[in-house]
Amino acid sequence: MSGYTRPIKFLLGTVHVTPAAVEALIRNDVELIHLLKRHREGDYGMEMCYYDRVVNEQEIKRGGRILSSYTLTDKTVIWIITAAGWTESTVLIREEY
Repeated sequence: MSGYTRPIKFLLGTVHVTPAAVEALIRNDVELIHLLKRHREGDYGMEMCYYDRVVNEQEIKRGGRILSSYTLTDKTVIWIITAAGWTESTVLIREEY
C-alpha cells in the first residue's frame, strides 16, 4: 500500500449531511470520509464532464463553489457541494437539490 496522498485543493468547512444521503451511504456500504477526501483532493467523480471539472478548477482559484458527483452501486447519485468561501460543505442526493 502506497503512502502517497494527493494534495488538498480546498477546505471543506463545516460538513452537513442530509438524512437521505446518510441512508444511501449506509445502504451502499460507502464511507463518507472516502468521498469527502476525493472531493477535497479534486477527484470530482466520473460523472463530471470536462467543462464542469474546468469550472471547479477555476472556482478553486477564486474561492468559489465546488461540486462533485459520485454514483453509488445502486445508482443513487451523491453530490458534495462546498459553498463559496469554503466555510461549509453539504452532502446530499441529487434529487434533494
